[in-house]
Amino acid sequence: MKLIDVTNSHSSLVRSQLDNTDAQQVRVYSLGNTTVIYTISPKHDEIALINKQRSITPEEINTVMEHLTAHPLDRDACELIETDKLVEISIPKK
Repeated sequence: MKLIDVTNSHSSLVRSQLDNTDAQQVRVYSLGNTTVIYTISPKHDEIALINKQRSITPEEINTVMEHLTAHPLDRDACELIETDKLVEISIPKK
């Protein structure tokens, strides 16, 4: 699986996130048919995986977490919310 940065193609989404949340940085990636939105905030990071055609696979979640989290990650401290075609991961900062 290849994670491709497509942030420049989603300028309105990025601008909206920066204007309406406490986000300091927003990056958008493509993982095949899955869109990944990575938001960095002072107190936590958020990763949202969205696929309109099918459910998100565990392999996609693992790939995204390995590539986007630079520091050793305590997965037990992360909050994971899964719905049919959306996964949201909240990563608290210490």
